[in-house]
Amino acid sequence: MQILINGLISGSAIALLAVAFQAVYLPTRVFFMGLAGIYAATPFIAYSCQHHGLPWPLSIAAAAVAAIGLSWLFEWANHAPLARKKAGEGVHLVSSLGLYIATVQIVAMIWGNDPKTLRIGLDYVSRFDGLVITGAQWITFTVGAVALSGFAFFLRRSNLGLRLRAMADNPVQFALFGYNVNAHRYLAFGLCGAFAAAASLVTAYDIGFDPHGGLHAVLLAVVAVIVGGQGSFLGPVLGGMILGILRTQVVWHFSARWQEAATFGLLAVFLMLRPQGILGRETRLEASK
Repeated sequence: MQILINGLISGSAIALLAVAFQAVYLPTRVFFMGLAGIYAATPFIAYSCQHHGLPWPLSIAAAAVAAIGLSWLFEWANHAPLARKKAGEGVHLVSSLGLYIATVQIVAMIWGNDPKTLRIGLDYVSRFDGLVITGAQWITFTVGAVALSGFAFFLRRSNLGLRLRAMADNPVQFALFGYNVNAHRYLAFGLCGAFAAAASLVTAYDIGFDPHGGLHAVLLAVVAVIVGGQGSFLGPVLGGMILGILRTQVVWHFSARWQEAATFGLLAVFLMLRPQGILGRETRLEASK
């Protein structure tokens, strides 16, 4: 039971970042690798705010606002101009990767390459009938549960959520109905920044952070998207939970060195046997073009 609980909590952090990636990819078809730069930079902003005397709630809020602003900046300066020029997905990917590299180098120049942590002092531990849950795990679980359930409610019950789903299904028809595609693109990038901040901050509080951890985290998120379902906003949540449980089981029964092999082995199995993911639906060839 302890391994399952640890896996679900670890999967919550992966799911948050997977939803951040999917929030941009589905409506815009942008493979947003700049997300890795946002993920890497966010905890450093919270760290600086804390060390300048701001209370931790204000530090967290400032970091989240900065992450959303940085996501909007990447859209305004890079992806929106490319979209107006009808650039292909490969162009967006390469330019987004450049944004990630530039962001990481700026972060390293300002704060250095040394690992840091947001937690001050020892973490507290809760014990329930043989189960051990740390304070950082409680925070990760709570943030994940609130954010992911809130996003599900937003998608299904709010007008903006329904519009975002409509844009993801058919952006051309969405525009023909008179909706502002550019405004909804900013909505998607804003949601991406918010979820990236949540995932980054809970992970930074739990295990620490450095400027170079963003790319690995985003690759895990992409695997969760593929496993859960590429055509679903909430499929990545399921994919993240599966990855969290798998990686925890591998660490417990074998070694942490086998985590990546197990992760990308699972990805290979899904790409061969069910490329649309668990919650994805098969589409006709002409509909996928």
